[in-house]
Amino acid sequence: MKLIKTTYVIGIFISLLGCSARPLHYDKAIVEPGIVATAIELEDRLNKRQGVTAAEGERWFEVIQGSIPVVITVPHSTAPFREGKRRFSDGGGTAALAVAIGRITGATVIYTTYEGPSDPNFYDDNAFKEQLKAILVKSNPKYVLDIHSSHPYRSYDVDIGTMSGQSLLGNNDLLENLLEHFRREGITHISNNRFAASKNQTITKFSSANGIPAIQLEFNSTWVNPSNGNIQAQRFSLLIQALVRFINSSVEEL
Repeated sequence: MKLIKTTYVIGIFISLLGCSARPLHYDKAIVEPGIVATAIELEDRLNKRQGVTAAEGERWFEVIQGSIPVVITVPHSTAPFREGKRRFSDGGGTAALAVAIGRITGATVIYTTYEGPSDPNFYDDNAFKEQLKAILVKSNPKYVLDIHSSHPYRSYDVDIGTMSGQSLLGNNDLLENLLEHFRREGITHISNNRFAASKNQTITKFSSANGIPAIQLEFNSTWVNPSNGNIQAQRFSLLIQALVRFINSSVEEL
């Protein structure tokens, strides 16, 4: 009996040694501090535009034309106007996130820069949606990512809005790939369609109606306010990294 136990223990030890000897694969970090610092500058600039509308003849949103078939929208980086009143903004960090990702990947980005006369995620009849439609027609993107921010008390890192799956247009692997990249970067508290993007005239609904798969991403604000401190800045960099790697992997499949 003693010999059997000794052999058993030795066998486990050898097995553990074998496991520890296996090479582990880690990807090199791709987000440099300067990327976050630049993002913070944009975040601060947009946040200071509370109560500021565009000058006459100036657009209240900006388009950064990309080189790959992916579109990222940020309709609430400044406060929208809905049902006769000005609503709260998601914060300039949402636009800063999209712009950083666009610069790294080549995705097209459209985001609000001043408080506009409408809400692009509530109405269709505005200049933002007209511009988005032109982008969809011209570039025929593989998908649209619509970025928002949620209250910090929300019990998730991100809520995924897909109109309960309808806005994916059958491309379920797109969502699976996205969630896998989130998990790899420690973004693990995932909510499913708490904000489904199915009410009102959302960008997700608009894009999918035009034949383009779309996903609404409601990030807890603790992930998209890099100017709030070092921890928030690091979380922001992880978010950039997750989405950049997701976009790059999806484009490679084209």
